[in-house]
Amino acid sequence: MVLLKATATLDEGCREVFASAPAAALGIRDTAGVPHTMLVGGTAGFARAESRTRLSFPVPDGAPMPALGTGASMVFLIPGLGETFRLNGTAAGGGDGRVAIEMAEAYMHCARCMLRSKLWTAVPDAPPDVPAVPGGGPLSTPRVAAFLAASPFTFLSSRDGDERADTSPRGDGPGFLQVLDGATLALPDRRGNKRADTLRNLMTCPDVSLAALLPGSREVLHLRGTARVSTDPALLATMALRDKPPHAAIVVHVEHADLTRTTVADVLWDGPRSPGRLPDLTAIAAAHVAANTESGRGARLLGRGMAATPGAFTRRAMDASYRSALRDEGY
Repeated sequence: MVLLKATATLDEGCREVFASAPAAALGIRDTAGVPHTMLVGGTAGFARAESRTRLSFPVPDGAPMPALGTGASMVFLIPGLGETFRLNGTAAGGGDGRVAIEMAEAYMHCARCMLRSKLWTAVPDAPPDVPAVPGGGPLSTPRVAAFLAASPFTFLSSRDGDERADTSPRGDGPGFLQVLDGATLALPDRRGNKRADTLRNLMTCPDVSLAALLPGSREVLHLRGTARVSTDPALLATMALRDKPPHAAIVVHVEHADLTRTTVADVLWDGPRSPGRLPDLTAIAAAHVAANTESGRGARLLGRGMAATPGAFTRRAMDASYRSALRDEGY
């Protein structure tokens, strides 16, 4: 089921997402080989399908451009919607201030990280007390440390040794981005869509970039460096919820950190929240499963059964599954 949700063409469901999504996170490697994760968009429909496998979108003035032929990945956001839509592919050029991506796959991502972070419903609290960060380094500046202490959400971009790229949404309670010292950050790897893209990528390429958000803020914290997977029990214990630690953590050696303002963030916090105008990503995922004919008759029947299930029933079943999974994790 995990892999059957993916589609290799920009079908009607993908185009429906593009028409509704006003923003996305974009993970690239620029012409100098430096990784970046940034927000793009600003209005619904900013991304458009150029063909059945290629899409294009504008990038902010002065933003880094991807090197042609390198991996590029996106997470499309629709304010108020728990599920996100992820797309992976290759930078294929552009022009007139636009970037083009030749897609390899696209798929719906579950809502757990959004539910953990309460990204669309969180009311910013008073700034937390920020302890002094030991040692020097990019995480030791007061503004960066304060942002990390309050942020409940980040995008983590990685790639493997063959330039297959991925951007993964990560959400949890404020402060889940733990500052271990002025150059080291750790975040829990809790249950997600079970593809383990980030963990697999780090086995062959440690380079990562992150973009952390703070609800209501027009600033985005950009980080980049190298990462590794840790199962150190002492570290995982600091991330436990009701004595239930995550199965792993990602430890990032941060080489660069900067806070930048972006107008794209305006649509995240000020955009519409009307459920009646949101696409049904669960139905789109079901249609992709039904269209996947490469895994045998059983998969086709499963997909057709999902697609034929009434949307309201599927929504209730998904929500119940999310609640059960989060309780098992200690929420």
